Amino acid sequence: MCASRNPSRCLFNSKRPKLARQLLYSLIMSNRSALTLSRSSLVSKLGLSAVSALAALAVGCGTPSPAASGEAVNLPAGPPEAPQTLAALGIQSAQLSASGAPVYLAGRIPAAVHDSDGAAQAVLRNLAVTYRLAGSDSLRPVTSASSEDGRLYVKLQQTHGGVPVLHRELIVQAERDGSIGALIGELVPAIQVDVNAAALDGDAALQLALSGLVRAGTATVHEKPTLTIFAPDADEGGQPVLAYRALVEYLGHERDVFEELVVSASTGAVLRRNSQRFEALSRTIYDYSNKCLNPLTLPGKLLRNEPDAPATDMAANRIYDGVGSTYWYYKNFHGRDSYDDKGAPLKSSAHVTFNAGASCSGANAAWLPSPYLQMVYGDGDGSIILDTSLGLDVSAHELTHAVTSSTSNLTYSKESGALNEGMSDILGGAVTEAWVDSGGSAAGNPASLAPSDNNWLIGEKVAGPTLPGGALRFMSNPTVDMQSRDYYPERYTGTGDNGGVHLNSGIANLAFYLLSQGGPHPRAKTATKVPGIGMDKAARIFYLANTKLFTASTTFQQARFATAQAAQNIYGRCSREWQNVHMAWDAVGVLGTWSPCVSPPGGF
Repeated sequence: MCASRNPSRCLFNSKRPKLARQLLYSLIMSNRSALTLSRSSLVSKLGLSAVSALAALAVGCGTPSPAASGEAVNLPAGPPEAPQTLAALGIQSAQLSASGAPVYLAGRIPAAVHDSDGAAQAVLRNLAVTYRLAGSDSLRPVTSASSEDGRLYVKLQQTHGGVPVLHRELIVQAERDGSIGALIGELVPAIQVDVNAAALDGDAALQLALSGLVRAGTATVHEKPTLTIFAPDADEGGQPVLAYRALVEYLGHERDVFEELVVSASTGAVLRRNSQRFEALSRTIYDYSNKCLNPLTLPGKLLRNEPDAPATDMAANRIYDGVGSTYWYYKNFHGRDSYDDKGAPLKSSAHVTFNAGASCSGANAAWLPSPYLQMVYGDGDGSIILDTSLGLDVSAHELTHAVTSSTSNLTYSKESGALNEGMSDILGGAVTEAWVDSGGSAAGNPASLAPSDNNWLIGEKVAGPTLPGGALRFMSNPTVDMQSRDYYPERYTGTGDNGGVHLNSGIANLAFYLLSQGGPHPRAKTATKVPGIGMDKAARIFYLANTKLFTASTTFQQARFATAQAAQNIYGRCSREWQNVHMAWDAVGVLGTWSPCVSPPGGF
């Protein structure tokens, strides 16, 4: 979690589609009364051929050619099967990104999807043109999970010429009958990259990149450089390029660094740095003796193991209890067995200090992902942060980072990183604490979740005397901390804080609070007044979205539609829960249009 430049706060701290979109917008605005969906939808009640044609233009045209062979499921050798328009395919809701690529499609596409390979084949057969996939593109199954209601959720990785496209994934939701009900995620259209054109080998490219990053000593390479295709974000401009991706750890110019490093395969230039330090029932607690964190020397001296009696070290006992409570929340409320849903051991080290450049400080806590897979807790600095073992929400926040790493794997940068932090504040900081306070335990769930005002504060029990406001973040009114954003048009867009992973998490936090408790934007930034649905329902919606419908590169807009899809899956389309999810995102200014509420033809 420690990604901020200020360690004391990092604890919780191709132009062608443009014309088509303009034409589509004009047509839709002139036929608003005929639409069942939003103006950005591609489908009307009447199934107008003009709308279908413009939709096809907006998301690309042409016939894909066969893809490269490999483990991925390849493009079919020939044109997609008819029907080819989105309306005829069964798509009833759609949302495009700023570049004109689909980020959300929903409806009912007839198919026979009963496993991950079937999902990849169905998408390529029916939607390769819609996603404007290049001829050598493929979709490689990554994960597949079924839910109790009989749905299948498959995550597909885009590849080009057999090379993965970094963090570009698609979630396919298959219904019980094998039809496709929804697709969420953004793929890179029309890639034109020669995957055999690397000027440097991986090791050479990585060494060039590290030469400008490492302050002293050598870097530890946890995952060697592998070839990838890096596509810049839409706001960055530029075209996809061949790159290498590695997982490295080193002492940087300001602090210890543990990150996913993406470097040019032509020059070794750094293209992207994504932090892996997410600033966690079999529990083991260790003593790190206040040494400055060197993960290679973890975990330290054993203090308490499962099911030992309490140790003499009180911090170890508090961590033991906090981790246990978090485990039982996920186990009893969501049916999840540890962070990986496979009963992974929960390892923690107490009394850790963190390199802050000139010195080491105890004012932090963090989840360290693979290869460490453990939590680390500092004793605080006595001023801004107190002993981090004091807060249940610290353990729950960090362990939720582990859940995210094991599921959506939201990249710790920009909007996806802010959602990563937001999920930890929401499911860890607020819901877990409220679950415990309402009577949840190893014995089972409470009768209901009844959050108190304190449950909407993050880190209030570890806040030091000089920390303004007495908490690290304020979910019901994020700007109280003097730095968080609570309104998407005012989001932080700079390079600090990994592109605003902490600063912008307040947008998701407030959306969840309003969905749960109801009310208007605390600073009246919008006129929307959200009717609350309660924390219980809101938590189930956000959990399903994070674990089944988010991808590594999910943005706030995509999160809006993923959470709405989750609400639809649980409570039904046009349910008040579905409508209120949309209203909550409206209230915080996250773009995305919808109709309140018209059931599409066929009862979808």
